[in-house]
Amino acid sequence: MEENQNEIKQEVSAATEELKNETVDTVKQVKESMKNVNVKEEAKVTKGFVSEMFKNPLGKIKEIANDSSNTNFKTAIILVIIWTVASLLGSISFKYFSWKLLGSTLLSYIKIILAPLLTVVIMSAIIFLLNKKEKKSLITVLTTVTTAKLPVIIAEVISLLVLFSSSIVKITNKISGFCSIISTVFLYFAIRDLYGEKEEKVSFKNFVIVEAIYVVVSFVISYLGIYI
Repeated sequence: MEENQNEIKQEVSAATEELKNETVDTVKQVKESMKNVNVKEEAKVTKGFVSEMFKNPLGKIKEIANDSSNTNFKTAIILVIIWTVASLLGSISFKYFSWKLLGSTLLSYIKIILAPLLTVVIMSAIIFLLNKKEKKSLITVLTTVTTAKLPVIIAEVISLLVLFSSSIVKITNKISGFCSIISTVFLYFAIRDLYGEKEEKVSFKNFVIVEAIYVVVSFVISYLGIYI
């Protein structure tokens, strides 16, 4: 019994250290990727990326999950930025905006900004730590998870139409719900491809475990006022 506990502790310690090292490397890659960004060129690349996802989403997810060169990492960063900006803009009511309220709502805005990033990072960390079969880099996992979240990002952008007409919220809510379902399906295939698992029974089990842990973590984080 004691030996088993020691083995578990060693495995957890090793996994934590590996995640730490991968995180440091990822931060470096983010800094490098965002140097000398050509907005016009990146917009073109992002547009092409989204177009490919519409044409063959599962094929694109599989390609990214198995891309050790991480050629789409910069695009994933840009998508998270778009998601963050859209979430922030959607939370601001220009009609009732007041500079007096800025101080009291600043913390709320910070939490809104953190939510998209934490969504991707936490889901990616869980997938990375649980992957024992075909270990992929954290950058690859982050890129793949962000790709799976593309429908949610698109829905967030579409939701900005509410800023121009509040009556359109019924339509945007339906779109958001639909996109959330599609994103969950994409995430299933993303996890399957990242784990390199061909047996659907095992893939489904992995997906359920990842989602269950994510739900628990998101529940805990919600006490901080951050909803992912």
